[in-house]
Amino acid sequence: MKKKETKYKKPQIHKKTYPNFLKMIDERNFDLFISSFHDIYPQNVVQCGFIYTHKQNEKLSIDEDAAFVLDNKIWFARIQEIVKISINDEDAGFIKGRIYLQKQDLIKLHEKIKECTEDDLFLTEQTKWFFCKELRKKIMVYNLNDIIQNNIDTKPGSFYTRSEFNIESQKFQIPVEEWATECICQKLFDNSLGYLQCDRCQRWIHYDCSGLPKEVLENLDDHNFNCLICVGEMRVEKIKIKQNDNINQQIEVELQKDNQINEEKIKIEKQERKPLQSKKPIIQSIHHNKQLINEKNSKKPFPKIKSK
Repeated sequence: MKKKETKYKKPQIHKKTYPNFLKMIDERNFDLFISSFHDIYPQNVVQCGFIYTHKQNEKLSIDEDAAFVLDNKIWFARIQEIVKISINDEDAGFIKGRIYLQKQDLIKLHEKIKECTEDDLFLTEQTKWFFCKELRKKIMVYNLNDIIQNNIDTKPGSFYTRSEFNIESQKFQIPVEEWATECICQKLFDNSLGYLQCDRCQRWIHYDCSGLPKEVLENLDDHNFNCLICVGEMRVEKIKIKQNDNINQQIEVELQKDNQINEEKIKIEKQERKPLQSKKPIIQSIHHNKQLINEKNSKKPFPKIKSK
């Protein structure tokens, strides 16, 4: 005899406790609601690693980022926890995330924040729960330093972060003074603007700060680009090279003059110096004179002797 298999049924919420849970939900006290519900009905609470978004086949996982709509305001959060709860055979989803602050939330803290854009997000330690139905979309948040250093091409509609922000201490994890500026104008890096990379120093320069006319900007691939700082440095280097060349030429001229003066001194010394007489010519002249005398004597006729 075959036994009929019965499906496991999750326990039903008691009528007495149900209003209490509804009150917690209405007050958005989700931490208390989920912990209390789990204590009584642990089988009805499931921790999830991901949830499907409204976009087809798109998953939102832990440590990814998303936008939510609540009270006519857009909230940005990094996902920390996803919970599914079954209440009387109906499933309800809850998402907990670390909240991102935006430019308008922090603009009074520092003058430089005015240079931030609407795409700037600052992750905080503050957390908030959302209903799954309040999920608007999954977003991409890039680290701005990674964009600059690795030349990352960001997707349209993406965001970026310069630093985390601690709400309790009211301080940025990376001080504002250390945020990337890149361009020679020293304004904060704005990923939404057009930039050129200097071939010499690899610095990123705004189109408006490049000093290039529009026709050149339209054909950038055909030109090498050096920023104004590098152009100035190269000019200084050329001037230094010319100065060094002039100094070397002067040194050569002075050396040539010194050589000429030394040569003239040597000539004068040679002229003033009396040459030593050689003994050999004197001896030769004595011998020559003797020969002449002998020759004269030999030419004299012998006296004739008269015979008696």
